[in-house]
Amino acid sequence: MRVVCIVLAGAVAACSSPAPDTKPTVGPGPFAPPTGLTATLTTPLDIELRWKDNATHEGGYFVEGYFVGQAPTSPEFVIIEALAPDTTSYTHTKLLPETRFVYRVRPFFGRASNVSEVVTGKEGPPQVTVPEPTRATPAPGDARASLRSAESEAMASATDLRATLLPPTGIKLEWKDHAGNEDQYMIEVRSPETGDWRPSTFEPADTTAWVSYNFDAETPFAFRVRAFVYGEPSNVVEQTTGKDPSMAPGKWKPVQ
Repeated sequence: MRVVCIVLAGAVAACSSPAPDTKPTVGPGPFAPPTGLTATLTTPLDIELRWKDNATHEGGYFVEGYFVGQAPTSPEFVIIEALAPDTTSYTHTKLLPETRFVYRVRPFFGRASNVSEVVTGKEGPPQVTVPEPTRATPAPGDARASLRSAESEAMASATDLRATLLPPTGIKLEWKDHAGNEDQYMIEVRSPETGDWRPSTFEPADTTAWVSYNFDAETPFAFRVRAFVYGEPSNVVEQTTGKDPSMAPGKWKPVQ
């Protein structure tokens, strides 16, 4: 399946270190940021993150980070993983050795749409051509619900999601947009192998259709879409990985 990757791999663009970042103590609340983020080296190449979940209306959490290299470029956080609501830990594994990693955790707010499913056909040349994803232009006076209000954020979720097969292995999604102030839309796909929901790509605010080709043939897929807003991030933490265990004396073996 072709998706847009948002996962930070073991090698990303080198960035410089940010200024220290601290956050005051925060209590629970609908849109409260996470606090108390820590980063612990559990193995030479694995870093465990833990934080306090203070939000009560989050759609989930983005773990964001980058690693500090030699190039004097400006730091830019990249989404490593999207996690479910109420999550308080994540382990970033198989990292570059002897490298300093910088992290923060950021909640996102917005509920997912209904689920729509489709089964792809047998492999073969595309039989149809459709236009690029479209964006809706709200009409004057069009009432939209706010994602930044605990009273209305449930009404801001997309509805009437429909997945249509574009034979043989393309899929078009269409839905109704009810959010008035979303930052973006997130397209989520449920993995046939694990049953987990995974972000596929991000689309601009007010998007109402999305098209992608070259999914795995003869495979069931489930989709949902989510209008969301970014929440306030946690404190920033850093951790440096250790030496590569495979390069330790007596353990290294040449590739055959």
